[in-house]
Amino acid sequence: MLEEAKRALELADRELEEFCRERDALRLRDACEKGWLAVLLATDALLAELGLGKPESYAERRVLLRELERKVPRTEKLGLRDRLGARGYYLHILGYHEGSLREDEVAEELSKARKYVEDVKRLLEEE
Repeated sequence: MLEEAKRALELADRELEEFCRERDALRLRDACEKGWLAVLLATDALLAELGLGKPESYAERRVLLRELERKVPRTEKLGLRDRLGARGYYLHILGYHEGSLREDEVAEELSKARKYVEDVKRLLEEE
């Protein structure tokens, strides 16, 4: 799943590049959705590999991340639960559904999604 998350980020970057060339607003929306997908896939990989199972919903993801924070204190320091919520709001709601993020905001959010995936990768390597 983590490799899929990285692939989703690569595709998000490509969508953003295409937007820069074509100025097609749908490209920005697609970049946001792929960035959001990367965060979801990374989260699911983390939870599954640390024995909490693959969540079935956003609510379950949030609950399992909270449980993980209690079991593995360093995950709380990374603020994954809060970051998941933030990426969901910015990338999925504002970026994809509303289409209200500007190019620079999308680039910033994708950078934050990339950092999230990298942090998850590091956590899994430490386990």
